[in-house]
Amino acid sequence: MKKTLLIIWLVIIATWTGSIVVANPERLSDLNFWLMVFWVNILISLNLLVSAPILSKHQERNSSKMIGALPSINIIVFIVSFISGSLAFINYFADPSTSTVNFFYSYHLLIQILLFGSAAVICLLLVLSAQGAESGARGLPTREELVKEIKNFEIINKELIEGSTAKDSLNELLQFIEYKMPHPSSLDKENFLLLCNEISNMGADLKDESSLISSINKALQKARTL
Repeated sequence: MKKTLLIIWLVIIATWTGSIVVANPERLSDLNFWLMVFWVNILISLNLLVSAPILSKHQERNSSKMIGALPSINIIVFIVSFISGSLAFINYFADPSTSTVNFFYSYHLLIQILLFGSAAVICLLLVLSAQGAESGARGLPTREELVKEIKNFEIINKELIEGSTAKDSLNELLQFIEYKMPHPSSLDKENFLLLCNEISNMGADLKDESSLISSINKALQKARTL
């Protein structure tokens, strides 16, 4: 996935740089032209950097309070980059004799600083909110750990589970934990720990198919009542 993202980045950078150079061959000796091109390359790189965790299906511990903040941050970075890139184009290509463009010429750097400073503060506040939401789940088993434990249970008891009605219940439990269960930080800690204990003890006293079904159903019922 990382190699693919790197290739995407290289293709976008090469396409943009090649296009602007081919369209403006008379400006290749102008330092300001290359500064504008370089700035847009930075904006493109920044957007891909922010998008990378989502595109690579990166998962934060306790499943994704932080990942939940990334789409908002991504939108903010894209909007700011679009505005910043447009200002860079205006600053370089537009006629400075008009009053509006002359304003951008005079205050371009100041506007860019204020723009990125404001965006940085908003993004940091989003990160802070996500970290605050995650702090409530510290020390608790993660969603991924519960899913792994259930899958290990299925592998160990494969002979009992295959062909049994317990398989449907186990799949239902797995689907609930993986996709429907609220984030651990938003759950009652005592009830969540009881569920974790129930899942850990599913294989403690299995004798036959009946005890298997009963054990899985207890964990499923506990999960539904969170």
